[in-house]
Amino acid sequence: MFAVLIASRMSGPIFWIGLQREIETLNPAALQDFLDPARITLIAGVSRAEILWAAEQALRTPAAIIAEIGQGPDLRESRRLQIAAEESGAVGIMLINGRAQTSAAETRWECRQAGENQWAWISMKDKRGGGGAWRVSWEGEGDANGGRQTGAIHLAAATAA
Repeated sequence: MFAVLIASRMSGPIFWIGLQREIETLNPAALQDFLDPARITLIAGVSRAEILWAAEQALRTPAAIIAEIGQGPDLRESRRLQIAAEESGAVGIMLINGRAQTSAAETRWECRQAGENQWAWISMKDKRGGGGAWRVSWEGEGDANGGRQTGAIHLAAATAA
């Protein structure tokens, strides 16, 4: 959800990259409360190497990139991704479910569900030194906003890091 909320705040296309068996279960229409599903292009790879290659190529465009790569990229892999993103100004979000490694990432976040439409966002790494933890909520249709869908992301509470 973290990646979807971040991507929803950006304009332009979104490339969602991952293994074929995982990408084929993603239904962009299910994300319509957060963003226009027509913005999403699914890119399926058969190996980690293909996913990293596709992510690097996509980062050379001004699109938002969400890549599911399992274990975090190593320093060399992440540096290649970082250079591609810096050249184009793209934002790349790497979703990992394995071990995080030393990388060239600007930031590293951990996100956990903390209630209905609420998440605990923990900054695990920030090159600028601004780490911390926050409880964040999403204001969608039918919330306490008179039924208007704003798509606003609110800081519900700062927590101790």
